[in-house]
Amino acid sequence: MARFNPFGLPWRRLKKNRCRTCRTDNGKRVCPALSGVLICPACCQAKRAKIPGCDERCRYYMPLIRTSKIHPPPEYPIYKCLISSSKRTGMQSVIVARERPDGNLKAMFLLIDLWKRGIRDCFVDANLPKAHLDRFCEKLGKSYDLADHLPENEVKAEGNLIEMPHNTIVVEAESAMQMDDGVNIIEVDGASDGKAIDSATGARTVHEINIPKAGKWYVWIRAFFPERSKDSYWIGMDDAEPHPWDSAGGPGAIKIYAEQGDSDSKTDSAWGVWYWDSGVKSASFSNAFFDVKKRGKYRLWSKGREPGSILDQILLTMDEKFNPEEATDGATLPVPATVYPFEPIRFAECQALIRYALDMATEIKTEIPWEFEYWRSIVGDLSNVPAMEGSLYKCPKCGEDLPEPAVDLMKEHAQSDDIQFYILCRKCGGEFD
Repeated sequence: MARFNPFGLPWRRLKKNRCRTCRTDNGKRVCPALSGVLICPACCQAKRAKIPGCDERCRYYMPLIRTSKIHPPPEYPIYKCLISSSKRTGMQSVIVARERPDGNLKAMFLLIDLWKRGIRDCFVDANLPKAHLDRFCEKLGKSYDLADHLPENEVKAEGNLIEMPHNTIVVEAESAMQMDDGVNIIEVDGASDGKAIDSATGARTVHEINIPKAGKWYVWIRAFFPERSKDSYWIGMDDAEPHPWDSAGGPGAIKIYAEQGDSDSKTDSAWGVWYWDSGVKSASFSNAFFDVKKRGKYRLWSKGREPGSILDQILLTMDEKFNPEEATDGATLPVPATVYPFEPIRFAECQALIRYALDMATEIKTEIPWEFEYWRSIVGDLSNVPAMEGSLYKCPKCGEDLPEPAVDLMKEHAQSDDIQFYILCRKCGGEFD
């Protein structure tokens, strides 16, 4: 028996159409950005504003564009800002991620060229799970070779060749992504790059590090303790088991303090000299360590215990026998590259870098990616960020302005993909270079 709908017409079974991207039987929308192929609503939402041609011509996207112009997007809090570790080619990647109310991220990935063109490329993911951020960063780093690699893990410490063990991390104390009130960056002779930190009691600095392997990570600090009443620090790691744990320092804390004989200096004193200290020693283990259960990103922190104790570097290594005090005679260690190609950067510094790249791109008429223009709210208001002083083209070694003939040459060929520049100022390159 024939069945009829309320209008008196016979019912017809609707024909299902396949989505041309995910191949599900839910193809309902014609996508002008994909040459008119049929896609499902889920794919439409996933690709929206991420592919060229997805604009006001689309009947599904046009109302959202109009709404966003009337009601500007909310300013989500900053979750993380990252910058690629390599500076060899002038090409760097900057990442600004904001945390949405649902816990996911709204992230912009910018590829900038401060030697030549300014902003080169931009990609935005408006709904990125936090767990996918690290994975995407590692993939991006491999694609553009954004990590500085040292051959066979050999580094130089004050002119001496030091063979660093595999799975070793060195952190500069003053390069923290977060500092409490009471932490002061000070300039002091003997410190790495001439800078270290002095922390008030309970004041913390937080570093974000990538642990490539689970297991025991032995901790050392390079410090300067002026006297017995100013000779200790707490070092901690979230989500790792400290051995030995000092409960007074909070969860994950290890107390490292000076004892007579710790230093390899001529005076054999632990006070008034720079040296590497490994924390409490006991019959059960040679020096303090963190037991890390799985590889991934961790928050390493230092906390002031006695004001006046000066902290320069923190070292983590899986090699229990490696002793940086003996290897360097108390000297600083360069920060070796890790498999993770990005390092934290403060939001204000990130904005200054983006403003610099944008000004360079505008001056030489580089086409600004449409994704950057559309999602510009992610990087905040750049109009209040001070412009770069002097010339936009700097010496890659010292950062001084390049001479005008060199700048004119670089501007003339900035848009040519066949010409690459590495031009130094007279001071760095020599009078006739």
